Amino acid sequence: MKFLLSALVCLTVYSVSFAQDKTGDSSKTQNTSTFKASLTYLSNAVYNGRKDSLALPYVTPSLGYFDKSGFYISASASYLANASSRFDLFTLETGYDLTISDQVSASFYAEKYFYNKNSTSVKSEMKGGMGASLSYDPGLITLNGGVDLSFSSQTDVFTNLSLGHAFYLGADDQQWSITPTVTANAGSQKYYQAYKKSARIIKRSGVSGGNVYVVGADKFVLLDYEFSVPITYDAKKWELHFTPTYALPENPISLTRPNGAVLVKEKLENTFYAELGVYVKF
Repeated sequence: MKFLLSALVCLTVYSVSFAQDKTGDSSKTQNTSTFKASLTYLSNAVYNGRKDSLALPYVTPSLGYFDKSGFYISASASYLANASSRFDLFTLETGYDLTISDQVSASFYAEKYFYNKNSTSVKSEMKGGMGASLSYDPGLITLNGGVDLSFSSQTDVFTNLSLGHAFYLGADDQQWSITPTVTANAGSQKYYQAYKKSARIIKRSGVSGGNVYVVGADKFVLLDYEFSVPITYDAKKWELHFTPTYALPENPISLTRPNGAVLVKEKLENTFYAELGVYVKF
């Protein structure tokens, strides 16, 4: 917690020292309906600080329709770019982005996941999710908060809170932005319990035979802190983005027998990962 508070103070000081008026329009509302095709590379599938024992890099093409009303629908396919070499995940998503005022915006989404039966992603037991977020941008610090529901064998509730400040460079039609951001994620871990109890993961963990339980999966706890610096180049008809992230997980779980005997104590590790992507509008 002291580390997070120090980071927030540093971010605030940094923002105050270098804050500048952004060049171009701050509104996120688009004036026309459009299709958007994108391609992203994710160096490792990390979720709330949790990850598989082996890195899972994904190459993901996607296609979506974005209506000027704020409604959108998209589909994507994530290809696992390691020795397994397979499509590991297909996703369908729909949602609505709403601009409430110059300073306040909101978004709502629902998505369905189709994971490969051999997937070892920590999200592989999830069937889908839905959620909402609210953003407040008074100019100095942007505050984002959200609530999400995730559906696996049981339902998880997640919340997230982030603080960031964007710095802009260039004209409105060729603009760079850099946004140092601090995020805290909290929630339950029933999806993670299902993942840890899946046959493919149990076998690889070295635990064999009998029932296995995950302690504390239903508790609502802090899951991780994340420090990221999204960098984008926006040319209006196309955009390039790069987001390096450093995740610090909290509250590890334990695998136990019905009698309470601890089999495996989870060893959480801080993780650096990054996403690089490009999209075009047409």
